[in-house]
Amino acid sequence: MLATSVEGARPVLLAWLRRHGAFRGGGYRNVAIGRVADMTAFLAALRDDLVREPGRAAALGRVLPIERTLLLDPTDPLASLQAAIEPLYARLAGGSYFVRLERRGLRGALHSSDVERTLGAVLWRALEAAGHAPRVAFRDPDVVVAIETLGERAGIAVIDRALRVAYPFVRIR
Repeated sequence: MLATSVEGARPVLLAWLRRHGAFRGGGYRNVAIGRVADMTAFLAALRDDLVREPGRAAALGRVLPIERTLLLDPTDPLASLQAAIEPLYARLAGGSYFVRLERRGLRGALHSSDVERTLGAVLWRALEAAGHAPRVAFRDPDVVVAIETLGERAGIAVIDRALRVAYPFVRIR
């Protein structure tokens, strides 16, 4: 899991998240990373906490259930990301999608909008090659492929509409 806090509230967020999993700072301001035993149970617990104690929302930026992590090749981080996302195309078939990159670190090595376009095109080509008609939509897509980098580490989340609706704090920047 990757969670962000509002500015300066990471200690409060970490204390809260640690009630539900093994969390620590992510090496960047306002970022927490951790492991949970069950993603759905974790997200439901956060939602329940927010209903019981709405003030907790003041510390929470967003939460992303990271499905896959990888180390990026420092000489060609884009190639690492391309290889990691290409197998995801099957989960996008029949619906709309877009790719979002939140880059922390790798200044000058990755440019978010260029990476998003390149990776979106990789998925587009894979969908076409499999006989599907790709559709990109930035407003309420069926699926968002969210990539978060923390230096040379990256996490990939595939966020569908149902998850975004069920857990409003699972959102894409």
